[in-house]
Amino acid sequence: MDRQLNTKRAKLKKWLRFTPILLLVPFLYIMAKEGSDSALSLEASSLKIGTVSFGEFQDVVSLNGMLEPARTVQITALQGGRVESIPVEDGTFINQGDILMTLSNADLALDFMNRETQIVEQINNLRSTRIQLDQTKRQVQEQLIDVGYRYSERQRQYGIDSSLYQDGAISRSEYDASFNELNYLRNLLKLTEDRLKTDEEYRQQQLGRIDGSIELMERNLEAIRGSMEALIITAPISGQISQFSHEVGESKSKGESLGRIDVLDSFIVAAPIDQYYLNRVSIGQQAVAEVNGTVYDLHVAKVFPAVENGQFRVHLRLDRGHFEQPRRGQNLRVRLSLSAVEEVLRIPKGAFYGSTGGRYVYVISEEGVATKREIELGAQNPDYFEVHSGLETGDKVILSSYESFGNAQQLRIKEEKDDQN
Repeated sequence: MDRQLNTKRAKLKKWLRFTPILLLVPFLYIMAKEGSDSALSLEASSLKIGTVSFGEFQDVVSLNGMLEPARTVQITALQGGRVESIPVEDGTFINQGDILMTLSNADLALDFMNRETQIVEQINNLRSTRIQLDQTKRQVQEQLIDVGYRYSERQRQYGIDSSLYQDGAISRSEYDASFNELNYLRNLLKLTEDRLKTDEEYRQQQLGRIDGSIELMERNLEAIRGSMEALIITAPISGQISQFSHEVGESKSKGESLGRIDVLDSFIVAAPIDQYYLNRVSIGQQAVAEVNGTVYDLHVAKVFPAVENGQFRVHLRLDRGHFEQPRRGQNLRVRLSLSAVEEVLRIPKGAFYGSTGGRYVYVISEEGVATKREIELGAQNPDYFEVHSGLETGDKVILSSYESFGNAQQLRIKEEKDDQN
């Protein structure tokens, strides 16, 4: 009897041990269901919902452009020095040749005087050498004339002496002396002619070297004078000067940038583009921009292939006309067309893409249940994504961010009338 009583007590204790667990299971189920329902139930008014449609689509990239003058010239100090005067102010319009700044450089001035004196002295020496060569030529020419004259006279006298010798009027020794004199003058004439020819060839070579040296020295002298003239900085073109803020007494280094001059008769739009589009952007592609409510037609005029910080740059020009009241540095939005207009299946852009990378969306049924569905997207523009698969025309899709949805496969969308009931 005692044994049966102990057995019943053991069974009762066993059941009592599992009773809390059995009571907890339905409680946890109810709590989980209620918690799940509250987490996945969303107000329709808090969501951005879009409709999949079939319509016009153009692959367009949106850019942040900046107006810049089509032509800009940098002003650089060709020589260093101390600022003596600044006759123009930053932002003013100047004409080509106007003096912008005057510098002084005592060391450069002293060096200029010393080098100028040396070069002028060398030029004078070379010119003196040229004069000496000309004088030598004239002397040889005079000798040639003299010898030629003497040779002619001796030739005439030899003719007379030959006749007299045949007639016996003069002796053999006199005849031989006349012949020897004639032969001497003939050889002297030949030697003088050869000397004149040789001297002339040498003279021409020397004159060529002298003229070349004088020309080089004169160019050096002009360069030295130019270095002094470079202390007076003038405007290379007409336009508006900017970034030109300087003070009298400042020291400027050689090669230092002093400012720039903008030619404001035409402007371009400079814009950076993500390197992803580098192989899809080419000269001539069309774009549009809006400035102060006016829409302008642009085209790509220049593509810079260098990539910096993941971007490359392009310059866009107006197809025709000009910008109204343009200002350097003015920002504007540009829409660059990368393809022609096509009829495609498309979905409006939204924050969901940042959460999913375009791999899936939540599609809302007529019953108000949003189901997770895998999709494949293609090209994009500022307004739409191109849909390759996973969606159909008329599908309603949640475009808002999915960050708070977790891995939920379904969402329950509640309309405002549900709250009122």
